[in-house]
Amino acid sequence: MLKRLIISVSKPILKRRDTNIFLSFCLLPILVPFLSGNMEGMNVDYTKSFLSFLDITLLTQYRLTIPVLIFSILISSIFRDEIDNGIMFLYKDIKRSTIFNAKIIGITFVYSMYLIGTFFTTLITYYGIMLPRFGVDSNFLPPTSILLEKSILSILSVILLNLVTIAIVAMASIKSKTLVAVLVGTLSTLFATIAPLLTGVKYAIPLTYANNLQSGNSFGVTMLIVIGLSFIYYLPSYLIAKNNFEKVEF
Repeated sequence: MLKRLIISVSKPILKRRDTNIFLSFCLLPILVPFLSGNMEGMNVDYTKSFLSFLDITLLTQYRLTIPVLIFSILISSIFRDEIDNGIMFLYKDIKRSTIFNAKIIGITFVYSMYLIGTFFTTLITYYGIMLPRFGVDSNFLPPTSILLEKSILSILSVILLNLVTIAIVAMASIKSKTLVAVLVGTLSTLFATIAPLLTGVKYAIPLTYANNLQSGNSFGVTMLIVIGLSFIYYLPSYLIAKNNFEKVEF
């Protein structure tokens, strides 16, 4: 039942215009060489390996307002449109928790496509444009273990924070209009971006642990902290959203 429902829910999601607009942002890495001017001789971390460049790409995408805005609109519309249009009765014979999970999985699938698209676009940009044009290092992985660990933690943090955004916007959209849900999603992302710079709250954000990782710190423990913090944010948002969806009148 769930598998068939996921397929039926995912098909219209993939056909949505806002889905296509959101997925188009995976092409952003191609712009980097053309916006960076002369990169020859630059000795910065993200030119030392493909993984480091992928790390800064995902982080930049997360910090940009427009991709987050479009993603929040997409998430909210998937939940809110059917409620506002009064067509939820079409699912009256299906458990609401099953419908909710199918929608969450469908949105997560779209984000997975976005990640995969970003990976391959970054790969083409790094080895097809930046390497021959600017002579960046051809390493796939960073040259030092500390840079490798930082990149892994940073990429993991961004992915988990985007999953948290899905749950938070879903929670807001079921009870509120699209504008409010989009504002909640945008502000939560903005907070996660600037919080690592604020002394009082920076350790409540997973990105802080990637940025502050030092040689000698336990990589495994730090990864568990990143995953644990993300879980703390995701689970309550998911459960509240699911509970609210189950109470929606058909």
